[in-house]
Amino acid sequence: EFKCLQKKYNKLEEKCKAAVRNYTQMTMSDPTFDFLLMKACKPMMQTFCTNIEGGNENDLMRCLVKHKNEQKMDFRCKAGIDHHQITSMKDEAFLSQQFRGKCSIEVNEHCVGKKTKAGVIQCLADLMLRDVLKKQNTIKESCRDELRFELLQRSESIDFDPSLAKACLNDIRRFCADRTPGNAQILDCLKENHNKVSAPCFARLRKREKLDVILPENDYSLMSKCAAVIQKYCSNDNKQNVISCLRHNINQDVMPNVCRRILYHRLMVLNSDARFNKGLIENCQRDINKLCQSEIIDQDSDDKDSDEDDGDNDDKDTDKNDDPNTNTDDDGDVKDREMGGRIIQCLRSKYADTPDTLESACVSELIDVIQTSKLDVKLDIRLYKSCRKSLTNACTGMDQEDCLKLLYQNGKLEDGDCKEQVKRIIREGQADIHVDRALSFACQADVLKYCNDIPIGSGKQLQCLLSMGKSVTSQCQTVLEKRRELWQSVSF
Repeated sequence: EFKCLQKKYNKLEEKCKAAVRNYTQMTMSDPTFDFLLMKACKPMMQTFCTNIEGGNENDLMRCLVKHKNEQKMDFRCKAGIDHHQITSMKDEAFLSQQFRGKCSIEVNEHCVGKKTKAGVIQCLADLMLRDVLKKQNTIKESCRDELRFELLQRSESIDFDPSLAKACLNDIRRFCADRTPGNAQILDCLKENHNKVSAPCFARLRKREKLDVILPENDYSLMSKCAAVIQKYCSNDNKQNVISCLRHNINQDVMPNVCRRILYHRLMVLNSDARFNKGLIENCQRDINKLCQSEIIDQDSDDKDSDEDDGDNDDKDTDKNDDPNTNTDDDGDVKDREMGGRIIQCLRSKYADTPDTLESACVSELIDVIQTSKLDVKLDIRLYKSCRKSLTNACTGMDQEDCLKLLYQNGKLEDGDCKEQVKRIIREGQADIHVDRALSFACQADVLKYCNDIPIGSGKQLQCLLSMGKSVTSQCQTVLEKRRELWQSVSF
C-alpha cells in the first residue's frame, strides 16, 4: 500500500504527500528502515555487500544498485531497488545527506527552485556540460564524484529520468515498443533513432548523448556492454579516455557486436562536435583560430539553462507527445540537428584542399578523426547526410565509400552536395595514404620499406610510393593505378 502511495506521489493531497515525504526521507537516509526492501534484499546483501555497514544510503544502496543486474540477483530485490531509485527522483527532499553536503554550494547557486531530485541532477548535469563547452570548472571535484554516481544510475533506465521519459513518450511507443526499461534498452533505442525522434525528445536526448562522451565512465550502456574489451585492453587507461581506447581496439575479435554498435554511436557524437574531442581541440587550437575562425560558435542551446520539466507531472501524458501524428520526422532523412561538425569539417577541408599546412600535432589528431569516420560511413556526418539517397539506392551490400567514389568516377552522382563530399574524401586520400583503407592495406609493406621516414600529411608518403615506380609490390601497384584514375576524375 505504501509503495502505491509512493508511485502516485505527485497526485497526492498535500497533507498525505507530506506524510509520505517524511517516511520516504527516512528510508532514503537509512534504507534499513525500508522493511520490504530489507526483507527482499537481505540474502542479496549477504551475497554482494558483506563489507557494507547498514545505516548509510550511499554505501548500502550503492552496493545494491551496482549488483542489481547480476545473474544471482533475486528478482524481488531488484524490483525493490528499482522502486527505491524511481521514488528517489520524485522530490528534492530525497537527495541524500552526503549529496547535499558535497553539492550544497552548486545547488544553492545554480539549482534553486528545482522541486525534484531529477531536476537537481539535470541542473547540475547541464552545468557540467556547460563547463566543458566554456572550459570552466564550476563544479568542485567532491560534488562531481556524487554527480557521477547519480548519472550512472540515470543512464541505466529511462524510468530514472522522468523529464526524458515524458518528452520521449510518443517516440518510445513509436520506435521502442519492443524494449523494456532497464539495462539501458530504451535509452539505447532512442539514441539509435535520435535523428527521427520528435523535437522535444531530441532536445533532451542530445544532452544525454553529449554527457556520454564527456563522462564515458558514467555511460551504463558503454561500460556494461563493452566490459570485456575494457577489462582486457583499456583497464590502465584514464576512464575519460575509454572511448579512444575502444576505438583503437574496435577490430579485436573479443569486441561483441552490441559493444561495437554502442561505440559507433558515441563516435558519431564526437565527430559531430569538435568541442568534445579534447585531443583535437588541444592540438588544433592554433589552426582552428587561423583557418576556421568563422565556424566557431560561442553560444548554442547547450549553453542555456535547462528548461526541462522537474517531473512534477511525470505521471501525466502531454497531448503533443501522445499524438503520433505530431511527429513530422517521418521521411527517414538525416536531420542536421547537431553542431554539424563544422570545425571538424573545416579542418578536414583545409587538410585536403589547400596549400595551408596544418601543424603536425593537429594532423595526427585529424587523421585519427578521419580514420574513425572510415569505420562506418555514418560516422562521416556530412558525407552520410549528403549522400544518403545514393547510398540507399546504389551501395547496398558493398563498401559504401568505395561505392560512392565509383559512382563519382562514372558520373552517376547527381546531388551537388554529395559530389562535393565525395570529392573531399578522395582528396583526403591524396593527402594521406593512411586514410584510404584499401590503399593503406595494399601498400602497408611498401610504406614501411621505402617511405617510413617520410612525415605523414600533404601527400608526402603517397608521392614517395609513386616515385618508387615498379619497385613496389604488385598489389600496391594495382591499387595505385586505380587511385590515379580516380584522382584524375576530380576537378580542382
